Amino acid sequence: MSASLNGKNARPARNRRITCKTLWNCLMCAIALVGVSAALAGERKLSGPQIRSAITGKSVSDGRHWSHHYLADGRLERSENGRNRAGRWDVRSDQLCLLLPEVSMKDPICFDVVLTGGELQYRDERAVVYQGVARPHLSASERAPALRN
Repeated sequence: MSASLNGKNARPARNRRITCKTLWNCLMCAIALVGVSAALAGERKLSGPQIRSAITGKSVSDGRHWSHHYLADGRLERSENGRNRAGRWDVRSDQLCLLLPEVSMKDPICFDVVLTGGELQYRDERAVVYQGVARPHLSASERAPALRN
């Protein structure tokens, strides 16, 4: 079928425009939904008070390589790759600051703390340094149930 120049067959062109417009609108809606779902399930940088609330009196751990127990008085009990170590912690300018004696006796290392997918990520300006889950701290006797005869 040939298209006439007088507009009798203009309908297919109109249908193409409607189809393109509909596809474009669908694409924009899909992009918006992806953005909204990423925001809902995404990450959230914690403020200073939120950091304190998330970790004080709790242990944060990846469940395998490291764990940090944050005592309310600022002491930090750490286990990293099988070695137990001490340290100090504080919150400064919405960052978690760790004073690790093996790194420095006076200059803490500070991290942004981001909650993502139920995990806490400690980030410096380049990357995620620690990533783990905060849980109520269990004493040694609670972690290792007593042997029964």
